[in-house]
Amino acid sequence: MSDKSRDAEHEDLVQGGTDAAESAVESDEDTLSAADIEDPEALEAASSAVAGDEDALEVIPPAIGPDTDDETIAELEEGFTAEEREAAAAAIVRKTSKAPVRKKETRTRRRSEATQDHEDHYKAHNPAQFAAQSAAELKRVVWPTWPETASMFSAVLIFVLIMIAIVGLLDFGFGWGLLKLLGSY
Repeated sequence: MSDKSRDAEHEDLVQGGTDAAESAVESDEDTLSAADIEDPEALEAASSAVAGDEDALEVIPPAIGPDTDDETIAELEEGFTAEEREAAAAAIVRKTSKAPVRKKETRTRRRSEATQDHEDHYKAHNPAQFAAQSAAELKRVVWPTWPETASMFSAVLIFVLIMIAIVGLLDFGFGWGLLKLLGSY
């Protein structure tokens, strides 16, 4: 049974359609018709009847494996009409799409062009020009405020003191261990 036909049958059952409900209900003496299901009292009576009759429900263990899956699918597809088979076949067809290719505006450089030295516009030709460029660059720097500077200095100082303590303890430990191992002169 395809997903579309299963969804359509589910929609009919949810909306109270009589065709799907009648096909879903068996025509035995113990079962109810679609008109009885719409009645809340009849539904309650049917629920209690099924709950009391344990033989009415048959538990089918699930079969595992590709062969049993194929057999189950074949059994479900036996009741398909020609239109449902065509719809199911159309649903399986997958289309591959290609990503759009955008044309480049400029061609790729050749290796000889790529390896050529290009002129550096920021290269200073004399010390005075270098000093002027450096001063201009330093004006663009965003300097930290005094509280930011103090907090960063404190963090660095604490980190350095911790590292001094760790290295000092390791030095003392290794020195003591070597003296015990080798003895002192």
